[in-house]
Amino acid sequence: MKRILHIFTVALLFFVLSTSCAFSTEPSTIGITILHINDTHGHILQYLKKSISSEIPVGGAAQLAAMIHDERIRNPHGTLLLSGGDMFQGTPISNIFRGKPVIEIMNYLTFDAMVIGNHEFDWKQDALMTMIRSADFPVLSANIMDTKGHYIPAVQPYIILERKGLKIAIIGITTVETVTTTKPDNVTGLTFLDPEKILPPLLQDVRNRGADVVIVLSHSGLDADRKLAKNVDGIDVIVGGHTHTAVTDPVVVDTTIIVQAGCFGLYLGVLELTIHRETKRIVHWTRARELKTVFSGPDNPADIHVAGIINKYNNRIKDVFTRVVGETTVDLVQNRRGESNEGNLLCDAMRQETGASIAFFNSGGLKITIPRGKITMEAIYELLPYDNVLMTMDLTGRQIRELMEHGATLPHGGILQTSGISVTYDFKKPVGERVVNVDVGNNPLNPMNVYTVTTNDFLAAGGDGYTTFKEGENIRYGDSLRDVFVEYIKKLSPVGPKIEGRIVIRR
Repeated sequence: MKRILHIFTVALLFFVLSTSCAFSTEPSTIGITILHINDTHGHILQYLKKSISSEIPVGGAAQLAAMIHDERIRNPHGTLLLSGGDMFQGTPISNIFRGKPVIEIMNYLTFDAMVIGNHEFDWKQDALMTMIRSADFPVLSANIMDTKGHYIPAVQPYIILERKGLKIAIIGITTVETVTTTKPDNVTGLTFLDPEKILPPLLQDVRNRGADVVIVLSHSGLDADRKLAKNVDGIDVIVGGHTHTAVTDPVVVDTTIIVQAGCFGLYLGVLELTIHRETKRIVHWTRARELKTVFSGPDNPADIHVAGIINKYNNRIKDVFTRVVGETTVDLVQNRRGESNEGNLLCDAMRQETGASIAFFNSGGLKITIPRGKITMEAIYELLPYDNVLMTMDLTGRQIRELMEHGATLPHGGILQTSGISVTYDFKKPVGERVVNVDVGNNPLNPMNVYTVTTNDFLAAGGDGYTTFKEGENIRYGDSLRDVFVEYIKKLSPVGPKIEGRIVIRR
């Protein structure tokens, strides 16, 4: 009996020790990987970007897809794939087909969520609804409401997903700037609420529903994300977009980690989190080199299925968009904070087309720099992705000065590109007094005179907050801005616009 009892005791001790060892070897942390992109703007084709490489193309959705597959293999049960918005509008291959190629690729890659960006409204609300309904992934925004206080149809404020036993909440936030950065008619009936006011109750709601980790998927810009992290408690991670900022090393504000992956499909963000199993706190995260460049050279793997999607659409348009429409002897350079030779060329084309005394164009509407050499239709579409038309009106000198004063207040650079008029700004002066000299032709701007002004329909509708344009009289609609610019280049090619002192800035 004693021998049996001894054997039983030994066996029991062995079992207890074995069980204890098993528990002690269980990992005390959980690894989660957040893959993220933002502001692709329809860039699914590879292209050369000299600042990164003069020989190896970058971007390209097929290569991006291969990178995403590789990252998922490393953490198959703990990976999220998120989009920070502004995915569709911006290139011929996406614009012509109203974002269908991008949606197909995102569906194939099984995105976990996307937030609505301001440029998702560029093709009006009906087109946005079509894209949302064709998406196999949740589309989020918690701060866009209709006139009845409801969310947009088929749009959710947040979702809660599970990875490795963790509940992860993802809340979408869209920039409040949308009301001024898109045509007013495109957001009729919608209100964009202050994220700082609507987030606290939502954070409490998702925590009550068991969320262990909270991610805010924000299309608001890096500065706005910093402010949000400082003023709103309880956000673990902000995955950002809107300002096209390549945040190579994650930014940390208090306890919130902030990331953003540049733009145009150049980077894949890979944020690796280590979360304590018991406390659910993030104890480690990727501190540096969080962005991985998407190279598209012959030695870089590509996803065959995504390449097939791209070819399907590209083959239908490439004959038109590879057509050369002219040539430039200099780089046509964009500049949001001052005069640009690209803006000069475009405004000259607008003024010649309409015969107006003055032409204005919003600097943010010039999307790329066109390098010296041949100019293709594809480059024109990438430079001017919006389907704008010319609008000509009569404005007084007082109204014109008011417009230019407004441009001197915009935080991200909103100075108007010009033709037929020159202006000197002094940014050391108070707001409202920064326009210190304006000449129309060779004569000072007369506040009482009436001038003929041509612009685009975005500005004419009060876009970027230029509401004074809405006071214009004797309004005349013109042709497509893109068509006017192409014909002007054809006629004058080769072009070589210069900086001429149309805009002088004192700081």
